Amino acid sequence: MSRIYKKQTGFTIVELLIVIVVIGILAAITIVAYNGVQERARVQRANTDLATFARAIHVARINNNTTLMGITLSGCTRCAGTQAAYDQALDRIGVAANMNLSSLKAGDPWGNMYFLDENEGEVAASPCVTDGFSVVNAGTHPGLIIPTIPRYNC
Repeated sequence: MSRIYKKQTGFTIVELLIVIVVIGILAAITIVAYNGVQERARVQRANTDLATFARAIHVARINNNTTLMGITLSGCTRCAGTQAAYDQALDRIGVAANMNLSSLKAGDPWGNMYFLDENEGEVAASPCVTDGFSVVNAGTHPGLIIPTIPRYNC
């Protein structure tokens, strides 16, 4: 009597494991690439915000013929560390520059307020100290460009 073998169809366990490993590798590559894109987008947004901030400060000082401290009425907005002080400084700069800076009130792309330190004219002994602004942990964001604010009176 002859045996009749029925051909079985389907995948072997080895074939299924290979497919699962390949899918896992592709998923890992995609996640890493996506994270890099997000960080580059955050850095680009911060660069745009900082350039807008610098332009507004420059225009405000020219329009009002005074230092940044004379516009914000603060010697160190970042030192106050409050959203209210930060918003008030942005409002004063925006009015003085005739620019809408409300988009900067949300802070940087990492969820922090931008640093603003109005140094020029703050101390009579050294009136030519440079004003400064930046983001929290600026050194940890490759590609971030912090514009310099030229001195007003010096």
